[in-house]
Amino acid sequence: MSPFAANLSDADMADLAAYYAAQAPRSRPAATDATRVAAGQPLAQEHNCTSCHGPRLTGQQGVPRLAGQDFAYLLKRLRGYRAKTTSDLDGMMTMVAQPLSEMDIENLVHFMASLSAER
Repeated sequence: MSPFAANLSDADMADLAAYYAAQAPRSRPAATDATRVAAGQPLAQEHNCTSCHGPRLTGQQGVPRLAGQDFAYLLKRLRGYRAKTTSDLDGMMTMVAQPLSEMDIENLVHFMASLSAER
């Protein structure tokens, strides 16, 4: 993104931010398993997902929405944080993902993908 943003003024960036903030989120339909969704819900609380991403995982301030995101994307990102092959700005996601088992990750993803993207 840096090469694209290098010549943008502060006003340009504010306009882009306002445009994207005004877009309505759309859920990505996914085949989720109800048993795994139920197993993932308490994991979101236990691992403090709701502290940063909001009570309904719809995001807040600079923290992205997880609710209704693409199943494969969420799976890839969580596995990447755990394996330390996906970076995040402050390292928080990498730290949070370390104790997650593969089953935990899969259950969390079933839960997150099953949620409505609406705020």
